[in-house]
Amino acid sequence: MNFLPHNIIKYQIYLLQLENYNLKRFWKVFFRKAWSAGRMRQELVWTNKLKIVFSLALIIQLALLILSFLGITIIFNGFLVNIFFIILIIYLTSCLFGLWLSIAVFVISPLDYILKQAIIKKAKAKIKQQKNLKIIGITGSYGKTTMKEVIAEILSQKYKVLKTNENKNTPLGISRLIVEELNDEIDILIVEMGAYEKGDIKKLCNITQPDIAVLTGINESHLARFGNIENTIATKFEIVANAKEDAKIILNTDDIKVVENYEEQIRSNPSQSYGWVGKKVFFYSGENNSKCEYKIANKQFLPEGEGQRADILNSKQDIGNIKTPFLGEYIFSDIIAGIIVARELNLDIEQIRHGISRIKPIEHRLQKVNSDNGAVVIDDSYNGNPDGVREAIKVLAKFKNKRKIYITPGLVEAGEKTGEIHHNIGRQLSGVADKVILIRNSVTPKIEDGLLENGFDKKNIIWFDSATEMHEGIKGVVERGDVVLFQNDWTDNYS
Repeated sequence: MNFLPHNIIKYQIYLLQLENYNLKRFWKVFFRKAWSAGRMRQELVWTNKLKIVFSLALIIQLALLILSFLGITIIFNGFLVNIFFIILIIYLTSCLFGLWLSIAVFVISPLDYILKQAIIKKAKAKIKQQKNLKIIGITGSYGKTTMKEVIAEILSQKYKVLKTNENKNTPLGISRLIVEELNDEIDILIVEMGAYEKGDIKKLCNITQPDIAVLTGINESHLARFGNIENTIATKFEIVANAKEDAKIILNTDDIKVVENYEEQIRSNPSQSYGWVGKKVFFYSGENNSKCEYKIANKQFLPEGEGQRADILNSKQDIGNIKTPFLGEYIFSDIIAGIIVARELNLDIEQIRHGISRIKPIEHRLQKVNSDNGAVVIDDSYNGNPDGVREAIKVLAKFKNKRKIYITPGLVEAGEKTGEIHHNIGRQLSGVADKVILIRNSVTPKIEDGLLENGFDKKNIIWFDSATEMHEGIKGVVERGDVVLFQNDWTDNYS
């Protein structure tokens, strides 16, 4: 009964929370899908803020209902007519509950801002008190969470490490972590820095100015929010300009946009524009780039998706052979970045090797999960960027002599590059997958176009109207021995 008023109200609250109370984005979703209640695949989190917003919105609705009831009883005399109009008004005011929510968000915004700034100010003060604390900032269009976990695990072999939780990489989320969990026993604070517009990384560095800054890569992820790739590049490089004067900067030399813009900034006037002067720069690579002092040899993909092995070599001191349960080759470059950070913070080889051995796959990022029917299932549902897709397809290709099934709803927020990105995904898949399962939406037809253009058999493309239908219908498609890769998962405000 999705059309019932209380279901409509709950769903609109849910969409508001998914959009993080951003009214501009909420209204785009509201006009598209908030008039009836869809299926909620996540739980509402009743924070204090949401309780206040909901209460104010409910008061507005109740006031409107009372005024409407009074007007109806004055205008109409018939009992049944009154009941009809009362039911109609209840339904209409419920359909418009997003408007009442928006008014509530607007009304509390000054107080909300003051409270947020108070928490941020308290976090800054607490950071200043920690004289021996080392801060590691990590940003990039992709790979931030895995990099954070790799560095944290290695450094924890010598130091007490505090890291940001999951994807909580906003000023408020980071400040709350500092206020609630930072203490004198913490040696290292690792901060994942997220951004959607210019200035976001600068704001985070103003709270947690890095001693070590890691830039993982730059691509079209969230391009719809940034507006253009130039804004994305400028925002990611804010971590350099706003790190400490003697900070160590660690760059992914496999990422062409990172390398080109680093070289361009160095050639211009870094002392005035970009803040490179006084900072020491290191490069990490999984492709044996000449800029990186560490090399990778003897890569081996283990059977049945059990992980990988490789030798990590250095002219001064080899790390030696390592084994990791990660499926994506990107893990070797992340490990090298972790080694560079660890070396600069005085860990010895044994501590580094032990830390590497303890690194575990990150949930929903090329994570192998158990299945009931004997298929190999790879959950990559949190990887929603072009580089992540490219890596996932490479992993799928490594499973020889198995039927390979690729499932995706496509990517979101790719902006003006949407068509090109999804067409390329189809072309990449065409030579790897045996079956491609697509969720019907605005972007997946472009994947089909890329598949067909490259000679993929149309009968091996399977369509579902929603993720829910796909999860039910896939049971009749997957067989024992298959490899099934789930790539990305749209939250309900996108689907």
